[in-house]
Amino acid sequence: MYAYLMIIPAAVKVGVTFLAILTANRLGLPLGLAILFSSITLSFWAGMDGRDILNQLSSFQKPENYLLPVVIFLLLFFTETLNRTGRIDQILEAMKSWLKNRRLLYVGLPALVGLLPMPGGALFSAPLVDSVDSEKGIGGTLKAAVNYWFRHIWEYWWPLYPGVILAIRYSGLPFELFLIIQAPFTLAALAGGYLFIMKKVKKSVAETVAGGNGPLPVSELLYGSGPIILLIVISIAGSVLLPFQGFSGSLASLLAMLAGLILATAMAFRGCGEAWKDTLKFLGKPHAWNMILLVISIQVFSAVLQYPLGASGKTIVAVMRDEFVAYGIPIVLLIAVIPFISGMATGVAFGFVGASFPIVFALIGENPGLHVAAAVTALAYASGYAGMMLSPLHICYVVTCEYFQTTLWRTYRYIIGPTVIMIFSAIVLSIVYYHLF
Repeated sequence: MYAYLMIIPAAVKVGVTFLAILTANRLGLPLGLAILFSSITLSFWAGMDGRDILNQLSSFQKPENYLLPVVIFLLLFFTETLNRTGRIDQILEAMKSWLKNRRLLYVGLPALVGLLPMPGGALFSAPLVDSVDSEKGIGGTLKAAVNYWFRHIWEYWWPLYPGVILAIRYSGLPFELFLIIQAPFTLAALAGGYLFIMKKVKKSVAETVAGGNGPLPVSELLYGSGPIILLIVISIAGSVLLPFQGFSGSLASLLAMLAGLILATAMAFRGCGEAWKDTLKFLGKPHAWNMILLVISIQVFSAVLQYPLGASGKTIVAVMRDEFVAYGIPIVLLIAVIPFISGMATGVAFGFVGASFPIVFALIGENPGLHVAAAVTALAYASGYAGMMLSPLHICYVVTCEYFQTTLWRTYRYIIGPTVIMIFSAIVLSIVYYHLF
């Protein structure tokens, strides 16, 4: 029996391991633990022994690997700081005072909340969307679609999202280049949302002018968004300049992000020192530590996939890639399908990136050309994101529908159209990037 299990194709081993991760998570085991246990099982199934597993741990000596959990933790702490200091509320109030067209408010308010990563953040923006429709001119299902879709238009590239940081890490792309190639997806999301969601809002309702006492001064917006702007500027500047000092692309991005987070968090607390104690309560939230566990587990999973096996010296994924070629399965299809399934199964960007990107980038081999890395990143990330947006496990989807007292299935009729637009955009952009770079 043991001998039979060991000769099973590598593709089947990885596929079973992947399904085990998703099944264990679906049954209630935290995703981080599911990945960790499955990674260890895959190590032995692939023929590794205890010495091989210890050698894998040496990869954590690389600065990129021990800096990543630190950056993710500080990123979560920073978003909590913005909440506790009231800066996000100031940004929202300023925006509501400026946008008088209700259609712009329907789009703008959830989009603005989407700039601040938070679990179930759509529940934060749902009351804002509902308050715009004071006359109850549109149905709950349509408002749920508006809130859910436009809350998520930034997560393709906005560097405050842990999923984006993780994608930059595994794609190997420079920070600024990742932002450039992913930013067009936000435009595609806006176009898809307009065509399939906002056009359903009656013209008479959409163009009603919102009341108010006039626009708030720009200083209100700058005060609220100042720490975010500082973080973005430092992150981009550092990722551009640090490579000239001998730092690799991924290490430069992480170091720049680390410096930006420290300074931006300090700026957020300026004038709001009393919020410090409330913010520290974040340390007692299981979500924060589960996220760190997930980061470490993903790194272990990646190390297993990239470890050379036996006399051939090939990694598990290199063997799997050879099998796919022999079976005639196009790798480009796998690059899209694996992240899509991951997105459907996990319902979170961090989850689908962590579960699928190590496999996807191992499939294309070490040191791919820039044109290959850019094309694969665009296709894989957008495909995973499409699966995430359709996932019934996506917490934002669930809480949005619950708030507006509608069902997931009724809301799908508004969400599927924009999602198809995103998949089509991913195909087009990946082709463009492949020939452009």
